[in-house]
Amino acid sequence: MFCVIQEIETKKPNKNGYAKELISDYMKISFNGEDVGHYYFYYGEERFERPIKKAYRISIHHSYRENGKVKKKQFVLCTANYYEFATDTFSLYDWCDSRIQRIAIELSADVDEIYDMVQTKISVLESKIQAEFSETEEYKVHEEHDNITTIHALHKTEFTRKYGVDGDEYDKCYDVFGELRNPEYLEKIKKEYKQRKEYEEKSRSYQDDFWSNYSKYFGGGGSSYHNSVSDNHTEDDRETLKQFYRTLCKKYHPDANPDIDTSKEMQLLNRLKSEWGI
Repeated sequence: MFCVIQEIETKKPNKNGYAKELISDYMKISFNGEDVGHYYFYYGEERFERPIKKAYRISIHHSYRENGKVKKKQFVLCTANYYEFATDTFSLYDWCDSRIQRIAIELSADVDEIYDMVQTKISVLESKIQAEFSETEEYKVHEEHDNITTIHALHKTEFTRKYGVDGDEYDKCYDVFGELRNPEYLEKIKKEYKQRKEYEEKSRSYQDDFWSNYSKYFGGGGSSYHNSVSDNHTEDDRETLKQFYRTLCKKYHPDANPDIDTSKEMQLLNRLKSEWGI
């Protein structure tokens, strides 16, 4: 059993090469009178013509003896053209698996052995064709387009992470080539980011001060307070504290505040309940 790859001539050249041009454009969208459009990219209609008119028929040949005579069987797997190898779009598994499975059953052969045999033969041809294709203008232009779109995606991801915005915000500022097209909108994003960070810093500082003062007031933290105060409560103290808790709980319970988020207040009340030992 062995693999044969036969070169055959095709009738017409392939005109469906890679696009010659990567184009950036602006999509204008209005929302409440405000322009919220963004830059996008697409490939031009003009494509490279592929002049090489070659294809390759891949088959498996099997020789055997019957009544003292040598006989042969041939199993055609598929036919792939030059550019399917050149652009690495050919896949032995996707194209030929069902046929290889049937051949393995008919010849009582191992499936993996057939795959290895055929792939070894294909790899030599594929490497040769891809080396040739890498010297063409089509390949070089396509690689350049791939690099541009890859860098665009990386910049977009970094922008999103840095400013805490969604991906479309980058496309409102930059085009696919990384050119800043809307500096005013970028300044708006930076300003909002700065304001958000200042607010978060103030909120964090406020919370730190609050819990620091709370800890000092109750003698150094919830556990210290619980140990030094809660255990010394009289029954009357406990009843009074329970009343405090019930009154505040009614005021801040979510059912009583359907339009306001009172989760922080309730968390504090539950913590106090535990520390008071009621």
